[in-house]
Amino acid sequence: MSSRARPSCRASSERRPTMTRLNNASAPAASATAVLAAPSPASLPPATRLRAWLRRYPAAFAIALAVVMLAISFIMQPNLSPISQLASFAPLALAAMATAASVIGGGIDLSISAQMTLTSILFVGYLTPAGLGGYEAIVILAVLGGIVGGLNGVIVVLLRLPAIVVTLATMFIITGINLRLAPRPVILFDGWAMDLASSVWIIPGGLLTIGLPLLLWLLLMRTAFGRNLYAVGGSDATSFSAGINVPIMRILSYVVGGIIASIGGLALTALVSSVDASASSSYIIGAITAIALGGITLAGGRGGMIGAIAGAAVIYLVQNMLTIFGVSQVWLNLVFGALLLFAVISSAIISAPVKEKQA
Repeated sequence: MSSRARPSCRASSERRPTMTRLNNASAPAASATAVLAAPSPASLPPATRLRAWLRRYPAAFAIALAVVMLAISFIMQPNLSPISQLASFAPLALAAMATAASVIGGGIDLSISAQMTLTSILFVGYLTPAGLGGYEAIVILAVLGGIVGGLNGVIVVLLRLPAIVVTLATMFIITGINLRLAPRPVILFDGWAMDLASSVWIIPGGLLTIGLPLLLWLLLMRTAFGRNLYAVGGSDATSFSAGINVPIMRILSYVVGGIIASIGGLALTALVSSVDASASSSYIIGAITAIALGGITLAGGRGGMIGAIAGAAVIYLVQNMLTIFGVSQVWLNLVFGALLLFAVISSAIISAPVKEKQA
């Protein structure tokens, strides 16, 4: 029996190389068919290609719009000082950056403007009179901003409560504290903070207050923290499966936002040389509109600080142009609302998956 079985074994072994050669010969043909079946980018409709490009460069639209509007603004107002314009722009830009930090991580912080005012009140009304109004105030206020932001994050993450509800409540609480600490406006007569409205050495103050947080953020995004933050904002379930500590990352996004908000409070103090408990109440609407225009998805996980700054520039320039033409505050709020709606709808269209046509 065994002698009869051997020829069949030899025959089967002789057939195997032939079958292997046939499979190997058919593999290039199959891969070539797959390559031919995949549509090239040039063959896609223009709208689909534009959506793909904007998904890859989410801040491009806001940057282009800001450049065009900036050119128009300089033509209409050629005598305006760029340094003073940067100082006026800095609080809104920093409010947008502070809001963007939590949004990228999958949350949102509506108390940013109230945190900015709290920073300004503590600096002008308490730290400066106590002899702590020097550069050490930056560290003190940054730590305080991180603590306030961290408390927001802890309540949202550990108690599993909606971020909008929690931070809205925090905004009212901090606003009440602000009114208690400074029931009347307090004026800053002197100090290094006032230089932020002009120049610090040879650097424009507005560029310094925006540039330093931006530089630190860009460096942070090159670390594991940055990659994990975007992963958590994109999908917390997938991030958890990948071993990322999702609660800690979410809380840290609020901490970063609080620190940036404290710098925004100093920029606001430099701009007006005083502090008012309701001075920055309008910044949160502009900040949310700015980050949406800048390509930051409100669901989290997409966008960056460059887009937030570009979106804030668009909002600031629109506000300036409407003021030049004497448009009332009522119409200004209407324009902000329309811009926010446009940004949210555009973001939804760009982020929507492309439907493949059936053959």
